[in-house]
Amino acid sequence: MDSIYLVAYTTILIFTILIPSFLLGRIWFAVSPFAINYYRSEKASWYNSWNTDRFLIVVSGLAISVVLSFFWGVKILMQIQEMEPDFVEVFFYIVIQIIILVLLEAKMDHPGKPLKAFREFQRKRYDERFVFLEKQNAADTVTHHAAELKKEIQHTKESLAGEIQIHKDISTEIHLLADENNRLLKTSDFPFELRNTTNLNISNLMTEYFISEESRQPLEDFLLRKRKNGKIIFTKIPRNGVSIQPILDFFSRYTDLIEKCKAEKYSQAETAEIINETASALTRKGELENQPINSKNLSKYLS
Repeated sequence: MDSIYLVAYTTILIFTILIPSFLLGRIWFAVSPFAINYYRSEKASWYNSWNTDRFLIVVSGLAISVVLSFFWGVKILMQIQEMEPDFVEVFFYIVIQIIILVLLEAKMDHPGKPLKAFREFQRKRYDERFVFLEKQNAADTVTHHAAELKKEIQHTKESLAGEIQIHKDISTEIHLLADENNRLLKTSDFPFELRNTTNLNISNLMTEYFISEESRQPLEDFLLRKRKNGKIIFTKIPRNGVSIQPILDFFSRYTDLIEKCKAEKYSQAETAEIINETASALTRKGELENQPINSKNLSKYLS
C-alpha cells in the first residue's frame, strides 16, 4: 500500500474507531451518575445542569457517529484497501465526524477539557461531584443558581445604566433645543426692538388697528416670534390716499422704531422703508398699496 493510502487508511481508522469510543466514554462519565442514583433511589433524577433534553441530544449525536463509522467509515476503509478511494468522500466523512465531536463536546461538563473532567471525577467524592435535584434544599438552590443570579444582576445593572444614559442623552438634547429656541427668540428679523407683546389678544389687536384676517399669521410671527413672514395688511379706508394712522400707531406702540426715528438714529426715509417692508394698506378705492409710508406722511405724523 502506497504511503498516501496508508496515511488515509490510518486517518479514517482513527475517525472510525477513536472518535465514537471517545464520545462513548465522555457520555458514560456524564450518564453514569444518573444511572447509579437511579439504581440507589429507584427514582429518575438528573444532577447539576443535566436534563432529559440534553441527554437525548448527546445520545443522538453518539448514535449518528457510530452509525456513520459502522457503515460509511468501514466502506471508505475497504475502498482504500482496494486503492480506489474517493477523497472527496473521505474529506466529508472527516468533517462530519469532527462536527459531531465539537457539538457533543460543547454539551459535556468542562467542554473541551476531558482530562480536567476525568481528574475531577477521580478527586472528588461521589456526593461532592453530583447534586441531584431531589436532594437540593433552599440553600443548595441559592448556591446552584448563584452564577445565574449574578449574571442577571449584572445584566440588570447594564440595562439600567443604558436607560440612565438614554435619559441623560434626551435631557441633553432637550437642553440644547431649549438653548437654541431661546437663541432664536432673542434674534430678530428687524432692526428695532419689540415691546408690549406679553399677554396679547391677537383678535382684539387686529380689530383695533384694522388688520385683515389674512394677515393673522404674519402678525403673530411679527409680534411673537420676531420673524418676517409676509406683510401685515391694514384695511382702514381713508378719504384720500392711504390711512397711515393705524400703521404708525401700531409701530409706535409695539416697537421702538418711531422713538429711534425721533432720536434721529434712523432717518425718516429709512424708517419709512423699514415699515414698508412689513406693512401694506388699502387705498380709498380698495387697492393694495405696498409702500404706504413715505417721508412726507411720516413727518406729518411725527410733528
